[in-house]
Amino acid sequence: MNVLSLARHLCEPPRRPRSRTATAQSARALTAVLLLTLSAACSVRVDSPPAPIASPSAAEQIRQASALATAELAVLASSAAPSDDDIAAVLDDVAADADAQLEQLGGVWEPPPRPDDDDNASTEAPSTAPSRTADDVLTALSTSSRAAQDAVSDPALDADLATLLAAIVVNRDATAAQLADLLDMPDPAPDPQPQMPAVLTESAAGLCRTLDALGYAGEFIAARSSGDAQERAAGRAVRMRDLAEQVAIAADFDDTDSDPREATYAVGNAEELEETMDTWQADLVAGWLAQIGAADPADRAGLLEYARAAARTAPTAAADPVPGWSG
Repeated sequence: MNVLSLARHLCEPPRRPRSRTATAQSARALTAVLLLTLSAACSVRVDSPPAPIASPSAAEQIRQASALATAELAVLASSAAPSDDDIAAVLDDVAADADAQLEQLGGVWEPPPRPDDDDNASTEAPSTAPSRTADDVLTALSTSSRAAQDAVSDPALDADLATLLAAIVVNRDATAAQLADLLDMPDPAPDPQPQMPAVLTESAAGLCRTLDALGYAGEFIAARSSGDAQERAAGRAVRMRDLAEQVAIAADFDDTDSDPREATYAVGNAEELEETMDTWQADLVAGWLAQIGAADPADRAGLLEYARAAARTAPTAAADPVPGWSG
């Protein structure tokens, strides 16, 4: 080191080491910057539009429409003003049945909340709903039943949903007939127009046997009756036996070891016979409904018509919220 360099070195002020306080201040400043950066990034994600809601399938659209109609029916029946106690009892049944049906349908789907829901919320005061009557309930029963009946044949529906809607139709038609009678109005449900499908599955064995048993019971009654009673019983016996044969052919039971029909059936004595026939009539409603799920969609309507016809002679079975439905 020469003299000049030594003099410059001696004249420079000494450098102090960086203090711990300064280091801590720098660290805090850096942390603040990072937090601000992360906060900004989070704000971008939160403010971004949510993913669009997927379009519902055709089956889901039908299910949702049925659920909405059912929920509205429950509210309507609960709020309608009955004119007497008998009508009040039916309205209570309609509301309770609708609640049970709605549960089986899976409830009404509600869309997830969107960021702008609060901004678009209406601030208008709710309007007073008009008073509703039992006539309005009858209209809702009929309208929702016809909509469900039309939907049963839609190929988009799976076996379970088609069967569930068919069971709901049977219940609502029966309830509508009961309510219409109390209101001195005609039954709004159209007369059943059954149509036997060309093919049924082996699950029709119980149905086939029940039909044949009812035919046997009709013959039993006809043999012990006279006049008009005998004629009615004999005619019914022929119809039941004929339907049993059609089912056996469609399910490929006829002339096979799998044929469920028997030569005789235990009908009991005269007093037990009525109870036995009531049981078989109820089984018939469930038996027809059980064929809908496995049937070709084009054949479902005809099978539902058989169930509707059977329900007219089995009011107890039709009174179930979802007749023949096991969930």
